[in-house]
Amino acid sequence: MTKKALTREQKVFKELAATGRYVSTGKVLIGLTHIPKPPAMTQSEELIQNLLLNNYHPLVSDRVIMYFAVVLVVLTSLLVSCSK
Repeated sequence: MTKKALTREQKVFKELAATGRYVSTGKVLIGLTHIPKPPAMTQSEELIQNLLLNNYHPLVSDRVIMYFAVVLVVLTSLLVSCSK
């Protein structure tokens, strides 16, 4: 009696099961399609991604900068006028 030739899928199954990385139930390999969760992004990685995706929102807007500039000018003018 001749041996039945293994199909390509059966060969691959046996090779993967032999690695020991997966649990073989005989019909399926448990953990074969597992994709590990990527690590959390750091603040600098998020900044770069937002810049590349055109999603960047600066922490300080132009309005806030102008407001503080006007307040600074008013305070310095008051300081100069009071010191004379």
